[in-house]
Amino acid sequence: MTISFFRDGFALPVDQALLVLLNQEIAKTELNIERLTQLTFNFRNPGYSAEQGGVHPVEIRLIRGLDGWLFDYVTDFSYQGMGQDAELCKELDFNFLDDEHYLQGWGPIQRSEAHELFTLWQTNFIAYCRMGCFTVTVSGD
Repeated sequence: MTISFFRDGFALPVDQALLVLLNQEIAKTELNIERLTQLTFNFRNPGYSAEQGGVHPVEIRLIRGLDGWLFDYVTDFSYQGMGQDAELCKELDFNFLDDEHYLQGWGPIQRSEAHELFTLWQTNFIAYCRMGCFTVTVSGD
């Protein structure tokens, strides 16, 4: 089963390679997306830690629109702090539907900045996926 995306509904430039990647992950599941209104993809690097660093965990949420699936948000997490005080926090948050975007240390960023940052982030994320850095889980409601 494949995800039918509503391409005109993307607030940021989503690369075809990311759409293919998400469809590949759905194909590995037994989810019946015809009955779902939202999908959440969790990409986790089992070796990532506050002490060792590594590839950040990422969560991508899609929602079903009238004309196909839309990106709700893409969030990249990182550990902030050290040792037992380290917390997993949002480092990058691209909220497509509300057109609100956030970069830790900067706060809210404008769409033009988010556009450039998302393009760079997306290139790196796809490369990490191709290198097999993540364990992926997909859930739906």
